[in-house]
Amino acid sequence: MSFKVRLKSLFRRSEDKGLKGGLEGSSEVAVVMPEVRPAHELLSVKRGFKVVESYPIHEPFAYINIVEEEATGKLFYEVYEISLTEEERRIYESLKEHIIWELKPVASLNVDARNEILKTARNVMREFQLRFTRTPSLSWSKLAYYIEKDLLGYGVLEPVFRDRHIEDISCNGPGKPVYVWHRKYESLPTNIVFKNELELDEYVLKLAHMAGKHISVAYPVLDAILPGGHRVAATFTKEVSTSGSTFTIRKFSESPITIADMISYGTISSDLAAYFWLAMDYKMTGLILGVTGAGKTSTLNALATLLRPTYKVVTIEDTPELRLPLENWVQLVSRPSYLAGGVGEVSLYHLVRVSLRYRPDVIVVGEVRGEEAYVLFQAIATGHSGLTTLHAESIDAAVKRLTSKPMDIPESYIPLINFALVIKRVSLVDERGRVRPARKITNVWEIRDFGEYEEVARWDPARNRFELKLGRSLVLQKISDLTGKPVEALMDELALRKAVLEWLVASKKTAYRDVATYIQKYYLNPKKTLEELGVAHAFTTA
Repeated sequence: MSFKVRLKSLFRRSEDKGLKGGLEGSSEVAVVMPEVRPAHELLSVKRGFKVVESYPIHEPFAYINIVEEEATGKLFYEVYEISLTEEERRIYESLKEHIIWELKPVASLNVDARNEILKTARNVMREFQLRFTRTPSLSWSKLAYYIEKDLLGYGVLEPVFRDRHIEDISCNGPGKPVYVWHRKYESLPTNIVFKNELELDEYVLKLAHMAGKHISVAYPVLDAILPGGHRVAATFTKEVSTSGSTFTIRKFSESPITIADMISYGTISSDLAAYFWLAMDYKMTGLILGVTGAGKTSTLNALATLLRPTYKVVTIEDTPELRLPLENWVQLVSRPSYLAGGVGEVSLYHLVRVSLRYRPDVIVVGEVRGEEAYVLFQAIATGHSGLTTLHAESIDAAVKRLTSKPMDIPESYIPLINFALVIKRVSLVDERGRVRPARKITNVWEIRDFGEYEEVARWDPARNRFELKLGRSLVLQKISDLTGKPVEALMDELALRKAVLEWLVASKKTAYRDVATYIQKYYLNPKKTLEELGVAHAFTTA
């Protein structure tokens, strides 16, 4: 169900939301047709399977079902799209061919390719609507969805790309299900399968073209960035992968995981989330610990979203993954060297040093693992706030790494860290006795001095609950010293912020923009925000 079309010379490079680069002169691009599955083939309607969760991706045309096989407890990720009728498919084929051949070459690099294609598509659809007057309006909306999905989007994987809960998409070869990494359910097989080698090869070619890169039998490995910031690694045919073409996509989310999502998933409690919100409000320095894939970067982004909108923030990363709802935000990204001797390299160390010239309130480093850690701690010692991640599974292991080569942080600098948390992947037993994966912030420490750490929060695996001990919190005492407010008043403030976060979860306003909006509203006018959310009684009580 795939074919090749020859696009006219349209543009050389487009860095925006549309197709990204690669179409110089006449080039062949694989366009994979939508994988239309009859309703009776879906797992969600078969006997022995049940839908655990369902949510829309592009209403009313695309939905996601999380389906459980009742006999084994195995979970599946099912993409359900409203399919085209035979008449609609015939119009769709003709419509697509006309759009492709109506595209006009564009000389200027400043022209947005996506807008040009959409404009052409609209014009062609108007002509077709005049020709097919009896086709209902719903069909035209459906056709527009498929046209945008296949010509501008990622074809058969477009619904997966639109799912904000997905972190990774991978295909291990033809005839095998595409796998996704879901923030809530972790690794899941999907109902999307590239049935043969040709279909998968053409899709990998499509990914390469969208990234503005080349992949072929001569150069069978691809490492590139797709439109929207997604990172793709792929192999072509059987040159280096025995089963055929493969790919893995690390998806960049326009709507990253939020603190409300973490509460909803059970990764964190609302009490602990309120504690972190207050810590971010007063620019406490934090360290996020965990192993690869534990969720450190997602947690880092969620905490950074809690910063006051008036703060100036500089983020420093190897790969741009953080997304903050702040206007006064500078995002710096390291650059590797492609020359002998490292000429032209811009490392995290250089970026942390230059960030101090920006006079930031908060410096956020995606991950410290070398000499940049020393510069970051120097910045914290001079009054800046810092937030970063580190590969370690406990505060003791983290401090040993920090004070050893290549970071070499002096022991006297360790108390500059106000709090440290560790996030882990754990296994939970559900109500039916089946083991399910989950992510939990298992421990939170406050640092009194080198070797002296106060555990203020712990996740109890036996009861699956979080236990907080803030009576002797060093962070609350420091905030009290800064503001003049007694610790009791700060505890009341924690209760108010907890109420706001619980309202966001209960109202299902956990998306990035919703959380950012209410966090900023609370900073601007807490009393009015609490009244709007219907928790004004808590304000007057406090």
